[in-house]
Amino acid sequence: MTFRYVLPQNLIDKVSHEMEEYANGGAQVTIKTKSGAVFEKVLISNSMWLVAARGYKDLPFAVDDIAEIYQTDEDKRPSQRGNWDFWDEWPKPGSPV
Repeated sequence: MTFRYVLPQNLIDKVSHEMEEYANGGAQVTIKTKSGAVFEKVLISNSMWLVAARGYKDLPFAVDDIAEIYQTDEDKRPSQRGNWDFWDEWPKPGSPV
């Protein structure tokens, strides 16, 4: 499977060491861009792929514009866990990858 939005290595390291997963490989985070915009409820898969953000049909910022990734209490223990609009096509069970 190919993902459209991959974090740079320095942010992969940060997410993999500092962020708490709430689901198998999934961590909800908050992202602050270099311009100061804040995007809450962004879903990162396997510490490296940006796969969804609540309320957005596509990534609302450029990956190279990320200034900071952190987790709020809501990110660590999300009140809403399902119903994400994923940006990438997930293979169905039994289908070729």
